[in-house]
Amino acid sequence: GEVPAVEVRSGGRNVGFAAGCNRAAAGATTDHLLFLNPDAILDAGTLDVLVRHLDRHPECGVAGPALRYPDGRSQPSVRGDPTPAALLHKYTVFKLLPSVRRAYRRYREPETPGPGPRPVKVLMGCALLVRTDLFRAVGGFDERYFLYYEEADLCRRVREAGAQVHFVPEAGAVHEGGASASAEVPRLAAVRLVSAQRYVARFASRGSRAAFRGAFLFGFPPRAMADLLRDTAYAALYGLWPRRREKAGRKAREALASLRLLTLDLMKVAAG
Repeated sequence: GEVPAVEVRSGGRNVGFAAGCNRAAAGATTDHLLFLNPDAILDAGTLDVLVRHLDRHPECGVAGPALRYPDGRSQPSVRGDPTPAALLHKYTVFKLLPSVRRAYRRYREPETPGPGPRPVKVLMGCALLVRTDLFRAVGGFDERYFLYYEEADLCRRVREAGAQVHFVPEAGAVHEGGASASAEVPRLAAVRLVSAQRYVARFASRGSRAAFRGAFLFGFPPRAMADLLRDTAYAALYGLWPRRREKAGRKAREALASLRLLTLDLMKVAAG
């Protein structure tokens, strides 16, 4: 049925998360824009908490809540900037290098001292409240990202524009995580890798970009092959037990993703 005071905009086709958000935000007359994933649900009163926070803190341009899984477990709400070294850990065999491991830890678990609202580098993109004028001033989401890393890009540009990004733990939201993409893991694996490379191309220095590019192209194929062998073995083992069939299916999709990366999507990943 229809919901009063709600305008539905259909793009007709999937133009990607960044482009979809920009289209929805076009023409908005409100002071704030809420970007909320379809698998995220705000706690009662959370929107009011976030709006009050922006109203009381003019230095803050983006605010986000504390996230948790549907079973109540805490979910990561904050990230560091995805540096070239952190991304090499995530996608290549260079994850074995100590310096690369340390960079990844700083990205995954940035220091967020104190119990109350505080400035951070990156908020998870499933629930963001952004000042409308600032969103437009920085150009909105970068539509070169079809999916993944667009929130890291936006948060970084907001900070470069002189505003702050705040984590507001008094606000909360339930986020299932990956619900909209779980069935598309094989197809979207290349999208994630391309987005990672585009992020580095935008923000890293020329020397860092060149070093990352060479290390990525050299270290990605053996990592994908190792992931393929590992996930295939796990899928076979989990498939032997009825209670593990769900995990077997997930590992099979991940193995298929690695296989696609090494075959159908290899040139797409290499092109970045």
